[in-house]
Amino acid sequence: MRRVFQTVATAAALLLFYVSPVHAASPSVERKETGPLRVDVGLSAWISTGKTTWSHDASGVSSLLGNPSSKLDYKDVAANFVELSAKATLRDRWFARASFGFADIGGGRLVDDDFVSADGAASFGTTVTGAHRFSRTFSNVEGSHSWYVQGEVGGRVWTFPRHRGRLDLFAGFHYWTQRHQATGVTQVECTALTPSPIQCSPAGTVSSAGETVITNTQVWRSIELGLDTEIRLHRRVSLTGRAAFLPVTWLTNEDVHHLRTDLQQNPSFRMTGWGLGAQLEGGASIQILSRLFFDVGYRFWWNQTLDGEWENFPVGGGGVTVPLTQFRTSRQGVTFGLRYAF
Repeated sequence: MRRVFQTVATAAALLLFYVSPVHAASPSVERKETGPLRVDVGLSAWISTGKTTWSHDASGVSSLLGNPSSKLDYKDVAANFVELSAKATLRDRWFARASFGFADIGGGRLVDDDFVSADGAASFGTTVTGAHRFSRTFSNVEGSHSWYVQGEVGGRVWTFPRHRGRLDLFAGFHYWTQRHQATGVTQVECTALTPSPIQCSPAGTVSSAGETVITNTQVWRSIELGLDTEIRLHRRVSLTGRAAFLPVTWLTNEDVHHLRTDLQQNPSFRMTGWGLGAQLEGGASIQILSRLFFDVGYRFWWNQTLDGEWENFPVGGGGVTVPLTQFRTSRQGVTFGLRYAF
């Protein structure tokens, strides 16, 4: 990652020289193409933060549980991706492209909430009556990683006069996985202090410091339909945009709760479902040499289930399957990098 930043910094210095009025050889916005086949390869970074929220409803299994019964929220999860990309364009019209990105998870917080119904509050003797959140804990997200790969094919549907820009349509497939490792448990709220199946520690209790308590692995497989555009402001400067709708996305999510001796560890819980999503990106592209470009922008990804199931795996069997009420993941941040055209 450090080498990527050093390379981009060097490119930025060159930028100040090559886009200066002395080097702007022509006011025309037309750009000379490389031939019938053009190949672009890129190396870039995505400095991002993400969030994942999911909850399930087990009140149909036990009337003592709330709806939702449990909610987990992974917040402010940092991940700095290194991305490799390639695009082949035939006769300035048809294209195929692919990209691969990888990052280590660099921090965040897990908020774990549990709920009871009014009957549950009375049965378990909580200090608060009625349906409510009886437990909240915090854990630190200190690992592990995320990666994605996507492939797309498309074609040009409009070229602006004098090659001032283009509009392309594309379709593709996107695979994205994230793995979170949460360590330690800090009890923030607890109303179930008396002995019961849901008893929790008093607020302020810290346990399992530095120990991995939950490992979460999620995978999204998505179909992409979208468009992207380029608007040339100058012979060397363009604005770029990309928007993709994910009409169908499939989720598989597995949790391992390492402190739960009553649950299996491969996994403890599994969530599956389908939904939709979107990807948005905007930025600028600057030609710093005849075939070398500096790209910078902002990217936003969002996936959410519309329907799904939550399943648990107790030791000895006898698990239950209940509705997954929500599962939503988003990630956003600044992108920048270098691209070379052959």
